[in-house]
Amino acid sequence: MPYLDIAEHIDWFKAYFQTERAKEPQDPTPMDLKCQHTLRVLANAKTIVETEHFAPKVSRAGLLAALYHDLGRFEQYLRYHTFKDRDSIDHGNLSFKVLSQMVRLSSEEDWINTAVLTGVRLHNKFTLPDNLEPEIKIVCKVVRDADKIDILRVIDQHLSIKPYNPTVVLSLPDRQDIDNQVTIQAALEDRLVSYSDLQCVNDFRLLLGMWLNDMNFASSRATFVAQKHALSIVSQLPDVGPYAKARAHLLAKLGA
Repeated sequence: MPYLDIAEHIDWFKAYFQTERAKEPQDPTPMDLKCQHTLRVLANAKTIVETEHFAPKVSRAGLLAALYHDLGRFEQYLRYHTFKDRDSIDHGNLSFKVLSQMVRLSSEEDWINTAVLTGVRLHNKFTLPDNLEPEIKIVCKVVRDADKIDILRVIDQHLSIKPYNPTVVLSLPDRQDIDNQVTIQAALEDRLVSYSDLQCVNDFRLLLGMWLNDMNFASSRATFVAQKHALSIVSQLPDVGPYAKARAHLLAKLGA
Protein backbone atom coordinates (compact mmCIF):
# COMPACT_ATOMS: atom_id res chain seq x y z
CA MET A 1 0.00 0.00 0.00
CA PRO A 2 1.55 3.34 -1.02
CA TYR A 3 0.52 5.04 2.21
CA LEU A 4 2.50 2.50 4.22
CA ASP A 5 5.64 2.85 2.08
CA ILE A 6 7.98 5.09 4.07
CA ALA A 7 11.22 3.60 2.73
CA GLU A 8 12.59 7.03 1.79
CA HIS A 9 12.08 8.25 5.35
CA ILE A 10 13.72 5.13 6.78
CA ASP A 11 16.77 5.62 4.55
CA TRP A 12 17.04 9.25 5.66
CA PHE A 13 16.75 8.27 9.33
CA LYS A 14 19.55 5.70 9.03
CA ALA A 15 21.81 8.21 7.28
CA TYR A 16 21.04 10.87 9.92
CA PHE A 17 21.85 8.39 12.66
CA GLN A 18 25.21 7.56 11.10
CA THR A 19 26.04 11.27 10.83
CA GLU A 20 25.20 11.86 14.50
CA ARG A 21 26.98 8.68 15.61
CA ALA A 22 30.19 9.85 13.96
CA LYS A 23 30.17 12.92 16.22
CA GLU A 24 30.55 10.82 19.39
CA PRO A 25 34.29 10.70 20.25
CA GLN A 26 34.00 8.09 23.00
CA ASP A 27 31.36 5.37 23.17
CA PRO A 28 28.56 5.46 20.57
CA THR A 29 27.04 2.17 21.78
CA PRO A 30 24.12 3.85 23.60
CA MET A 31 23.25 5.64 20.36
CA ASP A 32 23.31 2.30 18.52
CA LEU A 33 20.79 0.94 21.01
CA LYS A 34 18.47 3.90 20.43
CA CYS A 35 18.63 3.36 16.68
CA GLN A 36 17.75 -0.31 17.13
CA HIS A 37 14.95 0.67 19.50
CA THR A 38 13.52 3.06 16.91
CA LEU A 39 13.38 0.39 14.22
CA ARG A 40 11.67 -2.03 16.62
CA VAL A 41 9.12 0.62 17.58
CA LEU A 42 8.46 1.17 13.89
CA ALA A 43 7.89 -2.57 13.44
CA ASN A 44 5.46 -2.55 16.37
CA ALA A 45 3.61 0.42 14.88
CA LYS A 46 3.39 -1.38 11.53
CA THR A 47 1.74 -4.34 13.24
CA ILE A 48 -0.77 -2.02 14.91
CA VAL A 49 -1.78 -0.05 11.80
CA GLU A 50 -2.03 -3.15 9.64
CA THR A 51 -4.20 -4.92 12.20
CA GLU A 52 -6.43 -2.03 13.24
CA HIS A 53 -7.17 -0.83 9.66
CA PHE A 54 -7.10 2.90 10.25
CA ALA A 55 -7.66 5.46 7.50
CA PRO A 56 -4.61 5.53 5.18
CA LYS A 57 -3.45 8.98 6.32
CA VAL A 58 -3.68 7.93 9.97
CA SER A 59 -1.67 4.77 9.31
CA ARG A 60 1.04 6.68 7.45
CA ALA A 61 1.26 9.32 10.17
CA GLY A 62 1.48 6.57 12.80
CA LEU A 63 4.43 4.95 11.05
CA LEU A 64 6.24 8.25 10.53
CA ALA A 65 5.70 9.30 14.14
CA ALA A 66 7.09 5.95 15.28
CA LEU A 67 10.15 6.37 13.06
CA TYR A 68 10.87 9.89 14.28
CA HIS A 69 9.67 9.65 17.89
CA ASP A 70 13.20 9.53 19.35
CA LEU A 71 14.98 11.62 16.72
CA GLY A 72 16.26 13.99 19.40
CA ARG A 73 17.86 11.18 21.42
CA PHE A 74 21.10 11.41 19.43
CA GLU A 75 21.50 15.13 20.09
CA GLN A 76 20.52 14.55 23.71
CA TYR A 77 23.29 12.00 24.15
CA LEU A 78 25.88 14.14 22.35
CA ARG A 79 25.04 17.15 24.53
CA TYR A 80 24.52 15.51 27.91
CA HIS A 81 25.84 11.92 27.65
CA THR A 82 22.66 10.62 29.22
CA PHE A 83 19.19 9.58 28.12
CA LYS A 84 17.65 10.57 31.44
CA ASP A 85 15.32 13.47 30.73
CA ARG A 86 15.40 14.60 34.36
CA ASP A 87 19.14 15.17 34.10
CA SER A 88 19.09 16.74 30.64
CA ILE A 89 16.07 17.68 28.52
CA ASP A 90 12.62 16.35 27.61
CA HIS A 91 13.42 14.08 24.66
CA GLY A 92 9.92 14.30 23.22
CA ASN A 93 10.16 18.08 22.99
CA LEU A 94 13.70 17.85 21.64
CA SER A 95 12.69 15.30 18.99
CA PHE A 96 9.86 17.62 17.95
CA LYS A 97 12.34 20.48 17.63
CA VAL A 98 14.91 18.50 15.64
CA LEU A 99 12.28 17.06 13.29
CA SER A 100 10.79 20.52 12.72
CA GLN A 101 14.20 21.97 11.90
CA MET A 102 15.01 19.14 9.49
CA VAL A 103 11.86 19.88 7.45
CA ARG A 104 11.59 16.14 6.78
CA LEU A 105 7.82 16.29 6.50
CA SER A 106 7.57 19.12 3.94
CA SER A 107 6.59 16.68 1.19
CA GLU A 108 3.78 15.18 3.26
CA GLU A 109 0.18 16.38 3.42
CA ASP A 110 -0.34 19.18 5.95
CA TRP A 111 -2.49 16.97 8.17
CA ILE A 112 0.15 14.22 8.23
CA ASN A 113 2.82 16.80 9.02
CA THR A 114 0.82 18.09 11.99
CA ALA A 115 -0.12 14.60 13.21
CA VAL A 116 3.45 13.31 13.10
CA LEU A 117 4.91 16.30 14.93
CA THR A 118 2.18 16.04 17.56
CA GLY A 119 2.78 12.31 18.01
CA VAL A 120 6.52 12.86 18.40
CA ARG A 121 6.12 15.67 20.94
CA LEU A 122 3.57 13.83 23.08
CA HIS A 123 4.84 10.26 22.90
CA ASN A 124 6.57 10.42 26.30
CA LYS A 125 4.05 12.52 28.22
CA PHE A 126 2.12 10.96 31.13
CA THR A 127 -1.27 11.66 29.53
CA LEU A 128 -2.58 13.07 26.27
CA PRO A 129 -4.47 16.40 26.14
CA ASP A 130 -8.24 16.06 26.00
CA ASN A 131 -8.60 18.52 23.12
CA LEU A 132 -6.67 16.56 20.48
CA GLU A 133 -8.39 15.91 17.17
CA PRO A 134 -9.62 12.27 17.31
CA GLU A 135 -7.50 10.99 14.41
CA ILE A 136 -4.39 12.76 15.68
CA LYS A 137 -5.03 11.16 19.06
CA ILE A 138 -4.98 7.78 17.31
CA VAL A 139 -1.56 8.59 15.86
CA CYS A 140 -0.29 9.50 19.33
CA LYS A 141 -1.66 6.27 20.77
CA VAL A 142 -0.02 4.16 18.06
CA VAL A 143 3.40 5.59 18.93
CA ARG A 144 2.87 5.34 22.69
CA ASP A 145 1.81 1.67 22.47
CA ALA A 146 4.59 0.72 20.05
CA ASP A 147 7.17 2.47 22.22
CA LYS A 148 6.06 0.87 25.50
CA ILE A 149 6.09 -2.61 23.95
CA ASP A 150 9.74 -2.30 23.02
CA ILE A 151 10.71 -0.57 26.25
CA LEU A 152 9.40 -3.66 28.06
CA ARG A 153 11.76 -5.84 26.02
CA VAL A 154 14.74 -3.69 26.96
CA ILE A 155 13.87 -3.54 30.66
CA ASP A 156 13.18 -7.27 30.84
CA GLN A 157 16.68 -7.95 29.55
CA HIS A 158 18.24 -5.60 32.10
CA LEU A 159 16.23 -6.90 35.05
CA SER A 160 17.51 -10.41 34.42
CA ILE A 161 20.96 -9.28 35.56
CA LYS A 162 21.99 -8.12 39.03
CA PRO A 163 23.10 -5.70 40.27
CA TYR A 164 20.55 -3.63 38.38
CA ASN A 165 21.67 -0.74 36.25
CA PRO A 166 20.57 2.32 38.30
CA THR A 167 19.46 4.14 35.14
CA VAL A 168 17.20 1.26 34.10
CA VAL A 169 15.46 1.05 37.49
CA LEU A 170 15.21 4.84 37.86
CA SER A 171 17.75 4.72 40.72
CA LEU A 172 15.12 3.03 42.90
CA PRO A 173 16.37 0.85 45.79
CA ASP A 174 15.98 -2.92 45.47
CA ARG A 175 14.49 -3.31 48.94
CA GLN A 176 12.06 -5.99 50.11
CA ASP A 177 10.99 -4.20 53.30
CA ILE A 178 8.91 -1.53 51.56
CA ASP A 179 5.11 -1.80 51.52
CA ASN A 180 3.83 0.82 49.08
CA GLN A 181 0.04 0.63 49.17
CA VAL A 182 -0.26 3.33 46.49
CA THR A 183 1.17 1.10 43.77
CA ILE A 184 -0.26 -2.10 45.19
CA GLN A 185 -3.84 -0.76 45.27
CA ALA A 186 -3.46 0.76 41.81
CA ALA A 187 -2.39 -2.62 40.43
CA LEU A 188 -5.35 -4.35 42.09
CA GLU A 189 -7.74 -1.73 40.72
CA ASP A 190 -6.23 -1.73 37.20
CA ARG A 191 -5.14 1.90 37.49
CA LEU A 192 -1.87 3.54 36.52
CA VAL A 193 0.53 5.37 38.81
CA SER A 194 3.14 7.97 38.04
CA TYR A 195 6.87 7.51 38.38
CA SER A 196 6.78 9.84 41.37
CA ASP A 197 4.71 7.22 43.26
CA LEU A 198 7.44 4.59 43.03
CA GLN A 199 9.52 3.81 46.10
CA CYS A 200 11.42 0.64 45.13
CA VAL A 201 12.16 -1.79 42.29
CA ASN A 202 9.08 -3.85 43.20
CA ASP A 203 6.95 -0.77 42.53
CA PHE A 204 8.66 -0.40 39.15
CA ARG A 205 7.81 -4.01 38.30
CA LEU A 206 4.17 -3.36 39.17
CA LEU A 207 4.13 -0.23 37.04
CA LEU A 208 5.44 -2.13 34.03
CA GLY A 209 2.80 -4.81 34.46
CA MET A 210 0.14 -2.11 34.77
CA TRP A 211 1.11 -0.83 31.32
CA LEU A 212 -1.23 -3.48 29.96
CA ASN A 213 -4.07 -1.23 31.15
CA ASP A 214 -2.60 1.62 29.12
CA MET A 215 -2.51 -0.23 25.79
CA ASN A 216 -4.92 1.51 23.44
CA PHE A 217 -5.63 -1.16 20.82
CA ALA A 218 -6.50 -4.86 20.79
CA SER A 219 -3.43 -5.59 18.68
CA SER A 220 -1.21 -3.77 21.18
CA ARG A 221 -2.62 -5.73 24.09
CA ALA A 222 -2.18 -8.99 22.19
CA THR A 223 1.47 -8.22 21.43
CA PHE A 224 2.07 -7.00 24.98
CA VAL A 225 0.88 -10.34 26.37
CA ALA A 226 2.32 -12.58 23.63
CA GLN A 227 5.88 -11.29 23.99
CA LYS A 228 5.83 -12.25 27.69
CA HIS A 229 8.24 -9.51 28.78
CA ALA A 230 5.74 -8.10 31.25
CA LEU A 231 5.02 -11.62 32.48
CA SER A 232 8.73 -12.14 33.10
CA ILE A 233 9.08 -8.82 34.94
CA VAL A 234 6.02 -9.29 37.17
CA SER A 235 6.92 -12.92 37.92
CA GLN A 236 10.04 -11.68 39.71
CA LEU A 237 7.94 -9.94 42.35
CA PRO A 238 7.83 -11.78 45.70
CA ASP A 239 5.00 -14.31 45.91
CA VAL A 240 4.61 -13.71 49.64
CA GLY A 241 4.25 -10.47 51.56
CA PRO A 242 2.57 -7.17 50.66
CA TYR A 243 3.16 -7.40 46.89
CA ALA A 244 1.96 -10.98 46.48
CA LYS A 245 -1.72 -10.21 45.85
CA ALA A 246 -0.93 -7.55 43.24
CA ARG A 247 1.57 -9.94 41.64
CA ALA A 248 -1.08 -12.67 41.34
CA HIS A 249 -3.63 -10.22 39.94
CA LEU A 250 -1.30 -9.00 37.21
CA LEU A 251 -0.04 -12.48 36.35
CA ALA A 252 -3.63 -13.60 35.78
CA LYS A 253 -4.19 -10.68 33.40
CA LEU A 254 -0.93 -11.49 31.61
CA GLY A 255 -1.96 -15.07 30.96
CA ALA A 256 0.03 -16.91 33.62
